[in-house]
Amino acid sequence: MSHPQTGNHGSHIASRQYIAITDDVLIEILLRLPIKSMLRLRTVCRFWRDVIDSPYFRKLHTLNDNNLPEDTVYIQISFDHEGIEPNKVLVNLQLQHNHKDLMSYEYANIYWELVPTIVGSVKGLICIDPRNITIPLAICNPFLGQVKNLPLTSFGPSCSIGQRSVAIGFDEDYKVVQVLTCLKHRCLHAQLYSRTADSWRELAVDCRITYRTEFYEVSPIKSCCKNGHFAHWLMGGHGFTSRILSFDMKNEVFRIITLPTVLSECSIFAEDEHSFRYFTFGCETGDRVVQICESRCEGSKFSWNRVMTDEIVPFAAPEQWRAGFVFFELPYCKWGSFVYDYHAREFVCRHYLPSSHSRFIECRGSLVSV
Repeated sequence: MSHPQTGNHGSHIASRQYIAITDDVLIEILLRLPIKSMLRLRTVCRFWRDVIDSPYFRKLHTLNDNNLPEDTVYIQISFDHEGIEPNKVLVNLQLQHNHKDLMSYEYANIYWELVPTIVGSVKGLICIDPRNITIPLAICNPFLGQVKNLPLTSFGPSCSIGQRSVAIGFDEDYKVVQVLTCLKHRCLHAQLYSRTADSWRELAVDCRITYRTEFYEVSPIKSCCKNGHFAHWLMGGHGFTSRILSFDMKNEVFRIITLPTVLSECSIFAEDEHSFRYFTFGCETGDRVVQICESRCEGSKFSWNRVMTDEIVPFAAPEQWRAGFVFFELPYCKWGSFVYDYHAREFVCRHYLPSSHSRFIECRGSLVSV
């Protein structure tokens, strides 16, 4: 009589072990799927949904970073103020390959001429900067259809903020850094937002403006570093050597790289946290030629080495919109958007922008919630 009971008890243990093993196998399979397929599988059953939505699985997925080609898409971000309330802007995020709407949201903007800046994507997250410090920054994950307005920041009563430039990064969770130009004190302020604290705090940045005119530009540098461990800005001004401001997201420290020459009418691209390329376009002369230089570091000395001159073909759509394209939009340039393949390290084509208020961005899907 005792033997069947023992066998029955053993079968229960085996059953629990089988379920546990099956769960592990399921997790391993899901981790290898493109995120679009994974999100569809959430609707199969409640158990699969609970697995995919669990903090444990989402953390594994974020750390796994399979770099599946299917997870990389190109998103067209457009801004519209027609047909909605006055002083309101509607932001639309749409897939480029099939024009499917991912998400949209609305925010206030009293200066329509200030076209928002798009930053990212890092771990599937995009930051939208309205370029007005009285309007909150927005973080969104288009794949999850989530958007979050960050809290506004305060400044000293004696400060006069002339410009804000933003970068998004990742270290265990996402962080947002904003660099602000104070015209009165002739310096830069920096603040860091972390999701865990859900608040801003001051950062030390040793970059005092010692010349007579203010910074005319502090702009984010586009990057192929999708892990978000570093963020870079190009600082430019009248009559002084340009500099790169670099921020280490893990150690939360700034580094300033002084460039050997003043760069004008160019775009800089970060290949990693230590090496850069800059491109000089012949837009004003109608020339379709771009000159390409790459950085070279010898000890603490930083220099540029011209590597090639490339002729950009006429307008075209990048073939199949494969992963590895970055779009350089030059203001007041009739040549549209310059499409650079950072894997092949060459320009592919020029691409027509639907409107002056449109932007294209490469986005890799993720399960990081905002």
